[in-house]
Amino acid sequence: MFIVQGKPREPEGIEKATTDSREEALETAGDFLNRGLPFVIVVADGRVYTVDEFAMTVVNRRKHGR
Repeated sequence: MFIVQGKPREPEGIEKATTDSREEALETAGDFLNRGLPFVIVVADGRVYTVDEFAMTVVNRRKHGR
């Protein structure tokens, strides 16, 4: 399971979504960014990733056939 969290500039309004795959998590994070949420993170693998960091995990897995 992957948790995607988006936070607006105001203290209220944090949005969270859970997904079953890395690709879905990355797509959800992109949707949050496109909707104007400036602070988006992905929780996966026991870590907290920025969207850019998480995108690299998806790219690296594709390169290595995982």
